[in-house]
Amino acid sequence: MGELKNFISSVIFNIPQLGKYKKEESVSGQFSNIAYKMHVYRGNIGYKYSVHLRFTNNNVHLIRLCINGSRHHNEDGTIVGKNHLHIYKYHDSHIEDYAYDLNHLPFDNSDELDAAVEKFINYANIKGKEE
Repeated sequence: MGELKNFISSVIFNIPQLGKYKKEESVSGQFSNIAYKMHVYRGNIGYKYSVHLRFTNNNVHLIRLCINGSRHHNEDGTIVGKNHLHIYKYHDSHIEDYAYDLNHLPFDNSDELDAAVEKFINYANIKGKEE
């Protein structure tokens, strides 16, 4: 997540307290010029949502926050509960998706979606959001 990333244009997330919400914004690496998409989604179940950052050219995810989703089974046999952060990496000729419990991360399953989006933007080192 190290490289500073910027939203391509000014972004305002007008997230309602209740109901379905979906927004996708373009992001670019400041030095690499790698193009990303940041996607925010909450369905009809208000306490379940996800936020992810993926590469634009191939739609491979880089990082994804899941709140009140399904449990995740990692390749090493560990199981993570319904609130976790996926980190994706290329390993042994395939993309490995490893999920981490939120205990030592800045996210909390009690966060409303708007607070989680703010934390995700900071964690992923993305700048350029309007306040």
